Amino acid sequence: MADAETLPRTPPQILGPFYPFMHKPIENGDLTSGGKAIGTVLHLSGRILTDDGAPIVNARVEIWQANANGRYAHPNDTTEPALDPAFHGFAVVHTDSEGRYAVTTIRPRAYQVTPGRWRPAHIHFQVDSSSERLVTQMYFAGDQYNDIDPWRNSTARADALTVDPVTRPDGSQEATFDIVMMRA
Repeated sequence: MADAETLPRTPPQILGPFYPFMHKPIENGDLTSGGKAIGTVLHLSGRILTDDGAPIVNARVEIWQANANGRYAHPNDTTEPALDPAFHGFAVVHTDSEGRYAVTTIRPRAYQVTPGRWRPAHIHFQVDSSSERLVTQMYFAGDQYNDIDPWRNSTARADALTVDPVTRPDGSQEATFDIVMMRA
């Protein structure tokens, strides 16, 4: 195991206005209804680790996000893009004995917050372990709104929150997003 404090902690981010408090999360990790959801399928996985590199076992990992049209299934999101009945934008999974988690989702789209102001595509995470609750967001490399997003850029380590998915032969994408939290 590495020396203490060798891994930089994942920067926290805002919970956001569209936390899905009124929905029951999908617990099998497949937000696409078996691939029926509109959009590019994203196989997202990673590890939840302590800052000394140890896996966090049985951490509760919540994710929620907008759909491929840039809309949340939330009563406060009254924007024009259509909801996708085959997409469930909220999931809960738990890490295994090596701190790994995995979900199948779709690549979200950027969305307009107010006229002329946009949020880049992102996925929200809330991770609960025995020592900490961390709320953060994962962003996508190359999004045209990354450089002007005040929340993404509120940390000096925005690169730690940014993934660059790889396209698989079947057209789906895969990305790895590891999260580092404090040790118990």
